[in-house]
Amino acid sequence: MKLYILITLFFFGVTLNAQVYYNENPDWESDPLSHVATGLGLADINGDGYKDMVVANGNDISIQSLVVYYNDGLGNFNASPDWESEDTDYHGHLSCGDVDQDGDIDVAVSVYIGHAGFSEPGKVKVYYNTGNELEATPTFVSEPFYTFSCMLGDANGDGDLDLLTTAGEPYSSLLDHGKIFYNDEGSFSNDNKWESDIEMGSLDVAFGDFDQNGFLDAFFACEATPNYIYLADDEGNISNSPSWSSSDEDNYVNSVEIGVFPSGSDFIPFAVMTGNDQLGGEGRVKRYDFGSFPASTEPAWTSEPFGTGSGIVTGFSETSGTMVNTLFYGGWWKPVHAREEQESGYADIIYTSNTSSVVEAIELSDLDKSHMITESFNYSNAFDYPVSVITLPTANTESILSVKNESNEDLAYSYVEGEDWITLHENLPPGSSAEIEYQMSLYPDMAITNWDSNIGNYVFYNTFDDTGISFTGTSEEHHVYPNPFDNVLNINSEKKQYPFDQNL
Repeated sequence: MKLYILITLFFFGVTLNAQVYYNENPDWESDPLSHVATGLGLADINGDGYKDMVVANGNDISIQSLVVYYNDGLGNFNASPDWESEDTDYHGHLSCGDVDQDGDIDVAVSVYIGHAGFSEPGKVKVYYNTGNELEATPTFVSEPFYTFSCMLGDANGDGDLDLLTTAGEPYSSLLDHGKIFYNDEGSFSNDNKWESDIEMGSLDVAFGDFDQNGFLDAFFACEATPNYIYLADDEGNISNSPSWSSSDEDNYVNSVEIGVFPSGSDFIPFAVMTGNDQLGGEGRVKRYDFGSFPASTEPAWTSEPFGTGSGIVTGFSETSGTMVNTLFYGGWWKPVHAREEQESGYADIIYTSNTSSVVEAIELSDLDKSHMITESFNYSNAFDYPVSVITLPTANTESILSVKNESNEDLAYSYVEGEDWITLHENLPPGSSAEIEYQMSLYPDMAITNWDSNIGNYVFYNTFDDTGISFTGTSEEHHVYPNPFDNVLNINSEKKQYPFDQNL
């Protein structure tokens, strides 16, 4: 007889050792098809409520297409793509969000170099969603420039999704100005854009509220030049001059991830990134903390030399009944490692995959929604000016269910897949509040793109088994009924406060 357990409250004390719940070998691998898989997004493209896998192929190796693997509703994918773009390029990384606010997820993709190779610059482009699939060719194609990564986010405080891009080609020491293409009622143009006042050789970019003023700032992770942060002012406009740059000499960064970690009642922004020693440096993983601004220009934590580091992501995992931030990262022809966060940085490696692939991107998501939970966060605007961005004090955000003001009225917002913040279409006035109801997963699956053309993309499914829960505490804290039970066992449990439950 199969055991079904109905959990009436989501958080409870459990007895676990420090671990993450993945097999050492991937549970799914796509057909290689000679794809040089690079960019990765997990987003519902066909509108069935389950996240699909969007992959941009090409890198600087082969001219290839953007593809989508559709989720069958059980977290499974076909070995070959279900959709493929008609155009081909040397694709880099991508970002997924509703650019034109029609309710469907669109995809922005960087193109590193042109069809002629390194002698010709690439571009950035946007594929709009037609309702149940992406358009065959992109509606927006930028002017030529070298760009390996991009990210959607609100860069001018108006609530819609603008497009931040890397700039430069580090292999040839071709530096360029970082760029933001502003969203104008759902469309982009080459004329309506922002540029940094200095040139750089960046390979990854990210948005985050580093000075915690309620607006998104731009982070450029660079190769052979410092990393930079360009802050937004109290109206949401990002400065053309950097307010922070890293000072450590070993700065050959491949990928960056932005998050927050709890510190008492506060949540401290951080940037963690992989170094790649192909062009220089020692290839270490390092983290910068931004508890105050201006912040230290030296990393708060560095790993041992790792070599050719690449994809990186962070997410909560459960350890001994407590949610902790866990770091996942990979490298070229290396396994995937996981480290548990501790006060001074990250602890020793707690998970290593039994793989040796060219990891390019890593994303976490509950692909079959089997471990999804619903949380709410009440945000109060303590500033003396309206704010646009609300950062959720968590990780593994899966979807936003609702955003309401203190009168219980719906507020319009934008959200980028895989991020832990929202941008409001109308700024939240001083002294007012908003309540965000969202879904997150305690036990997400892990998807990986590999640019080794002889190896497919991977999914490691989370192996956590709900039926293996053991409870701690007094009988007053846990109520189990009926006893004995037939098919359904109900468990009421006192809610355990985790670091992101600051409003409970």
